Amino acid sequence: MTSAHALTPKSPWLLAPRSVAVRTFKGLTWRRFGILCMFIAVMTCGSMAHQLADGKSTSYIALHVLAKFSSMMILYVPVLLTVIAIDNWAPKGRGTGILSLGIALSVMCGMALSNTFLTRFDPDHFLVPWHGSHSLGSLVGSWLGNCFLAAMATTVYFFVVREDEAHATLHHEEMERLSLEREMTEARLQVMQAQIEPHFLFNTLANVRRLYQTDPPMGRAMLQHLSRYLSAALPQMRESQSTLGRELALTIAYLNVQKIRMGARLTFDVDVPETLQGCTVPPMMLLTLVENAIRHGLASLPKGGSVHVSARADDATLRLQVADTGRGLQESSGGGIGLANIRSRLKTLYDGNARLLLAQNPERGVTATLELPVVAMSTEVKAA
Repeated sequence: MTSAHALTPKSPWLLAPRSVAVRTFKGLTWRRFGILCMFIAVMTCGSMAHQLADGKSTSYIALHVLAKFSSMMILYVPVLLTVIAIDNWAPKGRGTGILSLGIALSVMCGMALSNTFLTRFDPDHFLVPWHGSHSLGSLVGSWLGNCFLAAMATTVYFFVVREDEAHATLHHEEMERLSLEREMTEARLQVMQAQIEPHFLFNTLANVRRLYQTDPPMGRAMLQHLSRYLSAALPQMRESQSTLGRELALTIAYLNVQKIRMGARLTFDVDVPETLQGCTVPPMMLLTLVENAIRHGLASLPKGGSVHVSARADDATLRLQVADTGRGLQESSGGGIGLANIRSRLKTLYDGNARLLLAQNPERGVTATLELPVVAMSTEVKAA
């Protein structure tokens, strides 16, 4: 009884004839075939110039050019196929002898096919110096001449092949470099966003405990606002994009917590059109500007102040503004970790097409403006 193992063909030629054919003629592209056509066209033009010099008629020259081009295509296509097959199968660096033999044999085969073609379609045989009564020496001379031309064409072919391989290698390396840069950018953004830890968290928890002892209703209200803030903030810490509506909800929750802490010392208002709340924005940036306005602008003032959050957009730019009536620009203004974080993230995310501006208000305080490219809410953000 014959075993199943005995029926399994061991030769790769039997296992995958299609894959063998694909490997054999890998590299037979229209570009390389076009180079062969150009090579033949150049030689055909030389023959046409010779016929013009001899005063041949236009119809004769046209037939001559057509016959010569067709004949040389028939001659050199086997050479091209042979060179491609040898290049694909011969060991790298050790196929010179095999290549030379292959060119010689394929030229001989091509000459035979070309002669057959011309015998049938060109009764005058003006393109076949080895046809008819020509001697064996003429035949050998033509063969050697065609071998020389085939060697030249092969040199050009390998130059093009190596150029293509070098270009493909550079393209692959460039894609890997871009992929690595993208991964590094994503990792850097995650690190930056991880740095945006709510600075007021522990103080707020301490205030909640104190209020539960002195004013339980106010303590419950602060705890509710803190809960809303955390439920909005924590999921966004690992995301690379959000919407203005989400960031606005997070910012309002933060302001409500601060309002309970500061009491009458803090007032705030928000002016953001509903139509802009679907725009995509980086997470936590608006919150950082508001937090910066309170911590560095209002918290140290006995009378406190106000915060105004607004958004406007034209065809290309979304402008988010946080204006406060705090202490104004100081010598260290703009150099804090939060603002440096924003600037670095803007540069990474938008490649110079976004910016953060700080300006002293006419009366008192600072206006921080984020200028971002207008981007509609993406499918991923909508689904989330």
